Amino acid sequence: MKPRQKGKQWEISYRCPGYSKPIYERFAFFEEAKLRIAEIEYEKSIGMLRPPKVLPSQQAAQRKKFITLGELMDEYVQLYGINHWGDSYLSQSRHRIEHYIKPYLGHALVQDLTTHDLDLYYNDLMQRPAIPQKGHKSAKNISPKVIEKIHGLLRSALNQAVAWGYIQVNPANHATIPEYEKGSRTVWTAAEAQCAITLCDNPILRLALLLAVGRSMRIGEILGLTWSHVEITPYSISAGNACLLIDRELKRCDKSSLADLEKRGRSKVYLTFPEIKQLHPCKTVLTLKAPKTSNSIRNICLPATVAHALSDMRAQQAADREQMGDAYTDYDLVIAHEDGRPYEERQIADLLRRLIVDHDLPPVVFHSLRHYSTSLKLQLSKDNIKAVQGDTGHAQARMVTDLYVHADTEARRKLAQKVEQDFFRQKDAKTEKAADDDAQRTYQLLQTNPEIAKLILSIMGQSAS
Repeated sequence: MKPRQKGKQWEISYRCPGYSKPIYERFAFFEEAKLRIAEIEYEKSIGMLRPPKVLPSQQAAQRKKFITLGELMDEYVQLYGINHWGDSYLSQSRHRIEHYIKPYLGHALVQDLTTHDLDLYYNDLMQRPAIPQKGHKSAKNISPKVIEKIHGLLRSALNQAVAWGYIQVNPANHATIPEYEKGSRTVWTAAEAQCAITLCDNPILRLALLLAVGRSMRIGEILGLTWSHVEITPYSISAGNACLLIDRELKRCDKSSLADLEKRGRSKVYLTFPEIKQLHPCKTVLTLKAPKTSNSIRNICLPATVAHALSDMRAQQAADREQMGDAYTDYDLVIAHEDGRPYEERQIADLLRRLIVDHDLPPVVFHSLRHYSTSLKLQLSKDNIKAVQGDTGHAQARMVTDLYVHADTEARRKLAQKVEQDFFRQKDAKTEKAADDDAQRTYQLLQTNPEIAKLILSIMGQSAS
């Protein structure tokens, strides 16, 4: 047993009869820790080892005094994060805590942490190598965008520290994070979106495009759509009643984060897809699960073009099922491989990139199609935000206007033409009319006064000579 340094304190741990978990004690000085270790070893030797008698109030005061930022972050995730976050954000937050917070500030005492410490920490992170999550791309060094997210995580955790009585003031409230230029998302125009759908010869990608552009569906919702939730009978299509229900999504989740949420009843998994044999154990699992919020559960009416595309896909899957026989696994998925296996988001993204390269289209990510679709619906509905919100499944109506409205180039061109016609051309027309009126009055004056006309002609003749 040896003392371990924890910030400015020294910690020891030992097991005591009758206790299932180790007992931890901390001391201000190394010598005190060594003396306590000698005392514990002596008590063990005579069979008289007992835990220290500390009153609950003393324990709370000691924890308040000696808790480190690393310990706070662990407590914050368990008591706050698992009860408020979805599986993706939970997994991302744990990654940032383990790789970007604990190695640099984990040992620091929460009560000693200052705004200046955080400013130095954020500045130092800019020079540190990035550690991406598996399946995610990352820059060489930690980017300002990631630092902004780390700051948000720390600020929230330290707010909880204030609420729990560990500190009086949150040092992150006035910390300075690196600035960076936030890039705008590239979005197709109406002509480009129509061109992409027309040129797409892959039926899987084409159907995904139609559902994203025509119905503002998220990629996870598209991949998780099942035939049991689709109503596309010939009668419903002809009557304009074709529709579908969105109540689940296909998503690859971190196993540990998903398990924690399921224990708290915060995640409902309908199906876990079998893993493809790999050389190393996978930390993630592909699931068909309920969406993060109830607002995402919604019925969507289908345009005839989208409904017919779904009918064609159903017929193609029936042919695939017959051809594959026992090799076909029926998961009831609308978007599926020839053997019934699900498509993943990265596979659809690869198909989209190939379409863009082959036909020299503006480069976009799949989620931007949802952005374009939402903006288009706002235009077509004459800004009926509630109707569009019902289609998109946003929790708040302001998200529709704040995040997804993109100024369309064609609309701006028409607006410029309208300004030209209704303002500038109107001004020119008024000037021309005034000149015509002056000329008319002059003509009438000369007709009624021939002497003036003779005088003007005489003057003009003299000027010419």
